[in-house]
Amino acid sequence: MVNDIYRLKASVALVYNDNVLDIFLSNKREQFKITIDYEQIVELLFSFDGKKNVSDIMEIYKNIDSDDLFDLVIFFLKKNVLIKVDCDYSEMLVSEQYRLINFFEDYCSSTSEVISSLKLISTKKVMIIGIGAVGTWISESLIRTGLKNITLVDDDTVEISNLHRQGMFFSDDVGKFKVDVLSENLCSIFSDVKVTKIKEKLTSDFFKKYNDKYDLIINCADKPSVDETTRIIARFCMEHKIPHIVGGGYNLHLTLIGQTVIPNRTACVMCFEKHLQKINSADLDGVKKLTRKNRKIGSFSPLSTVAASLATIDAVKIVSDKYDCISNSNSRIEFDVRERDINKHFVEKNDDCEWCGSHGIYN
Repeated sequence: MVNDIYRLKASVALVYNDNVLDIFLSNKREQFKITIDYEQIVELLFSFDGKKNVSDIMEIYKNIDSDDLFDLVIFFLKKNVLIKVDCDYSEMLVSEQYRLINFFEDYCSSTSEVISSLKLISTKKVMIIGIGAVGTWISESLIRTGLKNITLVDDDTVEISNLHRQGMFFSDDVGKFKVDVLSENLCSIFSDVKVTKIKEKLTSDFFKKYNDKYDLIINCADKPSVDETTRIIARFCMEHKIPHIVGGGYNLHLTLIGQTVIPNRTACVMCFEKHLQKINSADLDGVKKLTRKNRKIGSFSPLSTVAASLATIDAVKIVSDKYDCISNSNSRIEFDVRERDINKHFVEKNDDCEWCGSHGIYN
């Protein structure tokens, strides 16, 4: 360890008072305190500047026992306060992506791991089904985060009524295929982006034709219904062990963000379906369902982007292989736009599930 180099993360703020060190992790909005009787603790932590190794710091702070210093380093590494500098970021990487670097440092223990995560994203292949109010924003966000290979699925054309809530569509695009317009605009962000366009509806036979190996599939399609499109996608993904996300949408004044599913590790779509059926059957006992054609629920751009952003956060963690950091597995998020409250509904993986349980068809 004496030759290792560490750096205090840029997102960390420190306050020391009355033998208490208050540590605030800005990116994560997390805070913790430790009691330590050492007046120079803040100065010591700032000495980890990414240039000096532990031996150099031991020479500066000779009043600290080496074993105590080693213990401090290990403790602050585990607490995401320090990061190991085992390779340097290139000047180009820093100039182009320093904010992404700062973000990923909160999920990595070394600079080499940060670089590997960013490179990993660029090698992954993602399919987004449904290029509407949520799918457009997710597509753009993933490309801006470094994804280079994306497949867009939608057979629809841009309508004037899409422009108030769907990203990257403009008045001159009305009448054009959505996948054509979005593909062109995504490639204008970064020229090395590869976009595969599929102008077809999602049907039960869709994946017989389009069965490439994807690293992630995100469902943003709502026709004929979100439930039906989700089942089609989930069956294929469970069979082929592909992570998938129910991209969410809007329901009156609620934005719904569906679950993130990692096959055989988290609750699957069927776990959720059975759990919610049980809850809804009790809540709706004696209620008669009214059928109404052409029912259109209100929405606007902020609702769509909230759903897209929350889904994209998990998508980025999946394509960078940070599965332990996923936020929305085994849960469904509801954002109430009127009250600005976020609620999570938790659903545990069901060992008796007919899909993912011990004797499930996809286990």
